[in-house]
Amino acid sequence: MTIVRLRPTPVAAHEEDKRLRRQSAETGREQVQGADDSSPHRPWSQDAYDLQMQAKVAVTLVGELFSNLHTLEDILDVKLLEQSGIEELAFQIHQIQKATERLQPA
Repeated sequence: MTIVRLRPTPVAAHEEDKRLRRQSAETGREQVQGADDSSPHRPWSQDAYDLQMQAKVAVTLVGELFSNLHTLEDILDVKLLEQSGIEELAFQIHQIQKATERLQPA
């Protein structure tokens, strides 16, 4: 599974990284103090991370869909949520998001 960024990484992010590396080199340290202790014992697999990010996007999209349906209900004076099945879809997507959060290593 390949994830493609829609936006390029900002230049400022690269400049900040270069500044930190230069600052570390100037002090004569190869690593930031405490860096050995802060690494995760079991890092996330890329698939689990990608799945969690996709679940977060799906939850955001369902939120937008709910907002748009509420607006349409107000404009048309029709109960769209009851007829669309969107509430069950939202429930299932939230369950998927919770399940992906449980994949995170302890």
